[in-house]
Amino acid sequence: MEAKKAEERDWSSLVPELLNLIARYLTEISDFVRFRAVCTAWRFSTPITSRSPQFPWIVDKRNYPYEPHMLFYSITSSKTYTIHAPKFFGRRLFGTSQGYMLTDFWNRDTSQRFHQLSLLNPLNNHEIPLLASDFCLNANWVGPQQYHIGEYVVCLAYAGGGYHKSVGQDKRRELESDDNGFFLCFHMKSMFFKVEGYTGVTEVTDLTTGNLAYVVPPFEDYKVGADYYPVEALGDILVVFQHFDSSDDSSDDWFNVHRLDLSGSSSPHWVKVNNIGNQALFIERGSGFALEANDFSGVKANCIYLTSTYGLVKRIDIETGEQELFDCPFEVPSWFVPNLEQLQAQ
Repeated sequence: MEAKKAEERDWSSLVPELLNLIARYLTEISDFVRFRAVCTAWRFSTPITSRSPQFPWIVDKRNYPYEPHMLFYSITSSKTYTIHAPKFFGRRLFGTSQGYMLTDFWNRDTSQRFHQLSLLNPLNNHEIPLLASDFCLNANWVGPQQYHIGEYVVCLAYAGGGYHKSVGQDKRRELESDDNGFFLCFHMKSMFFKVEGYTGVTEVTDLTTGNLAYVVPPFEDYKVGADYYPVEALGDILVVFQHFDSSDDSSDDWFNVHRLDLSGSSSPHWVKVNNIGNQALFIERGSGFALEANDFSGVKANCIYLTSTYGLVKRIDIETGEQELFDCPFEVPSWFVPNLEQLQAQ
C-alpha cells in the first residue's frame, strides 16, 4: 500500500511549458475545454490563446431557433455537440464570422418595430450589438466576413439593391437598383458587388463614395441559374461556380474557381484558376471564407468544402475535381469556426 502511494503523482504540478505543449496537440476544441477543466493549475497554464486552430464545425442553421440551445457537428470527431445558448432564442441566424454569428432580433414589443443586429458567440455568450434598423424581413447578409469593434460595415441585400451602415461615421447608405435581376450580392474590401442574373455582368460599387467603380464582363463559362459562392482569400476576390449536369444530380456536379483581376494592366475581368496554393475554401449558399490549410489539422489545401441543403457536405479538389462526401446530421448545415476568444476593439 505504501509503495502504491509512493508511485502516485501530483498531475497538477506539471510544468506550464509541458501543459502548453500538450494543449497545442488537442485539435478538437471540446478536448481543449476538458483539458483546461481538470484543475486550476492546468487552466491557468493553458490560456485560451494557446489553443490550436479548429477544423470548422457545422451548425444546424435554423432561421429562428425556438430552443435555448444550438447544435453543432464535428466532421473530424463525428460528434454532435449541444451548446446552451439562451441569447440565440428566437433570433434569425444570418451567417458566421470569426467564431461569432450575425443574428437579427426583431423587436415587436415597442410602438416602433425595428431589427437589432448583433454578433453572438455561442461558446461564451459574448454579444456585440451592431445596428438597429427597420430593414425588411427578406434582407440577407452579404458580408463582410471580418469585423472590427467600433468601426465596421454591415452589408445587407434585398430585392433591387442593398444597404450598409458604417458605425464609425454613423452613416447609412442605400444602394438602389432599377433591375431586380441581381441574384448574387456580396461585400469585400470596402466594395459592394452585384452580379446580374441574366447577363452575368458584375457591378462594383465603392462603399466609401457610393460611386460605381467597375463594370466587369461575365465569367468565361457563365450560366444562368447556376450556383455561385463568393470568397475572399489572401486579398483575392474569388467566386466559385458550381455546374450541374442535365439530370440535376448533385453527385454529378463540378466546380470552377474565378479570380477578379483588378491589376490595372487591362480592364477588370474574371480569370479561371485551378490552384489557390495553401488555401482551402469553405462555402455555402451566398457566402464563404478561406483558411490556410497548414494552420488547421485535417484541412486539405487547394480544396473546396461545400455545405448545402439536406445535409450535403463534401470536399472538392480544385485541380483534379475529385469529390469526397462527409456525413452530416443536419438538413440545413452551415460552416462555423469555433472560437473561445472575445473580439477586441482595434
